Amino acid sequence: MEKLNKFFGKLYSSPSLLWKAGAGLIFLCFAFVVVLMPDLTVGFTNNTRWLFAGLMLAYALFRLYSCYAEYKSYGDE
Repeated sequence: MEKLNKFFGKLYSSPSLLWKAGAGLIFLCFAFVVVLMPDLTVGFTNNTRWLFAGLMLAYALFRLYSCYAEYKSYGDE
């Protein structure tokens, strides 16, 4: 339980970590919604829908990785 408290303590100490993690999770959810609910992407062809979801997934992974890299760069206080 102590490790979890340290994790959230570090996460809440920097607002940029919260923004990066939040944006990454939002784009990850958007990518899954575009893939799983094709009715929402009116006018997209099937290939365009998959490409758009892939780009959003790549951006989400970039945001989550940048959050992780910044989190690891913080020294233990």
